[in-house]
Amino acid sequence: MPKKTFIFEQPLNERVRIMLRIEALINKLDYFANLNNDHASYHAILTILEITALVERGDIKQELIKEMERQHKVLNALISHQSVDKSRLELTLSKLKHGLNNIHAMDGKLGEHLKRIDFLLTIKQRSSIPGGSCDFDLPQLRYWLNRDFNTRQHDLKRWSQPYTQLYKMIDLALNIIRDSAHAEKVVAPNGFFQETLDTSQANQLIRIELPRDCDIFPEISAGKHRYTIRFLQSQQTVDQIPVQYKQDVEFKLFRCSL
Repeated sequence: MPKKTFIFEQPLNERVRIMLRIEALINKLDYFANLNNDHASYHAILTILEITALVERGDIKQELIKEMERQHKVLNALISHQSVDKSRLELTLSKLKHGLNNIHAMDGKLGEHLKRIDFLLTIKQRSSIPGGSCDFDLPQLRYWLNRDFNTRQHDLKRWSQPYTQLYKMIDLALNIIRDSAHAEKVVAPNGFFQETLDTSQANQLIRIELPRDCDIFPEISAGKHRYTIRFLQSQQTVDQIPVQYKQDVEFKLFRCSL
């Protein structure tokens, strides 16, 4: 049964922004890797290369370790509160500790394992050229795409294995952040909403929930001290520039601060 609402998210710091990007790419990879056709397998490779380009920009593992240690410290301080569900909290703390052990056990720099695979490096070079991955450009790619689905799927899993491990920890950290907020019904007068951020809190993520059947969407901009939401409405076709919705909009707002 399809969900009745949409969720739109806006990260409030660079660490969460990178985690959301990796989450989106891993979900795309999982979709393509499980489709048994040539185009899907090729796009799965491109997604692996895209994840590689992202993780090579910085020390993702170290940033994730810092975030999970921070979460463990904050949640551990709540253990003595009477209003806290202690069994659920202890389970979350156990998952964080297990996740930290796993990420510390990951050897080497992310993405290094693919630098020795000429097949992938050639695809990476050719993918930047429009139409550069045709069969006459990359006969080895055509050979690989002609192989049986199980072989291709095995290769994709092997190449993406470190990223799959990383994703498990990112998924845990993001779920803790998302679960830290309760929905509040608010109104955006004339389609516009602005709020000052409490800088004494660890502001992580803004989430907006709207009915699936509504014909508007939020455009969110956020800085260190405040964020603004403009609700936009598509015109007759998506080709046209959307315009600001001029009526009051009631929506659910999640302020994720942990």
